[in-house]
This record gives sequence, structure tokens and C-alpha cells, in this order.
Amino acid sequence: MSIYTTSPFRPQSDDIYANVQERLASQNAPSPMSVGVEEHKRLRRAAPADIPLRRTLMWVASLPSTVQPTVLVRRFARIANVIATTWADPKTFNAYMESLLIDTRGNRRGFPPEVLAELVALRHYRVAVTDDECVWDAVGRRG
Repeated sequence: MSIYTTSPFRPQSDDIYANVQERLASQNAPSPMSVGVEEHKRLRRAAPADIPLRRTLMWVASLPSTVQPTVLVRRFARIANVIATTWADPKTFNAYMESLLIDTRGNRRGFPPEVLAELVALRHYRVAVTDDECVWDAVGRRG
């Protein structure tokens, strides 16, 4: 048997270039994903969750009933999600709470009184818990 014989499994000469022609045709066609720059920015920007996440609800349930931010979760779920995420890190939590409670831009409306009361209660509770848990943080590391 010769190596030059035609086999039903060998591609024919016109089949070899069929794939190349399809690729060239698809390169010249306009892209279906072409959008304007402003629309692209809007599409790429991730929107924060406007509903409480499961971990946020679990965090709220772990808090004492006197400090649970129920109104905050209902009205400002996005903020409650961030607070629940930063709860484990006191520095990050304090920085975020400060950004919520202190207006550095001069154009914020502020929170409703019941939400503000919950935020302040959370801040005080977190300080109390941090003081109880982190006694050795004040001593520092030797070395």
C-alpha cells in the first residue's frame, strides 16, 4: 500500500481551506458585542447587592437582639452587607462606620433617625466586643 493513495479519512484539498475561509469571513463581519464607550462602562460596572445577603442575615442573627440592625437591613441592605463583611476586622469596620457617620463631602442627606440609632448602637457594641476580645493587642508583640 502506498502512502500516496487517497483515503476516505484524509481531507480533500478543498476541505483544507474551508476553515480558513470561514475565519476570514468572520473577521470581516462586525462584532455583535460592539457597544459605545459609555454603554460599555455601564455594563462593566458591578452593581452592589440591594438585598441582604445570606451571610448578612446570619451576622444579624448572631448579634444580641438589642443591637440587631433590622431597619438598616430592610432600608439599606447594601450598607448592612458591607458592615457584616467588615465586622471581623475592627480597623476596617471603624473606618467604614466613620465614613458613614461623618460627612466629609458636604452633600449627604444623612440617615433616618432609627437607622442612625442602629448604626451608633452597632458601633458602641463593636467597641465593647473588641475591648473584651483583644486584651493582648494593646500589649503588642515582642521581638
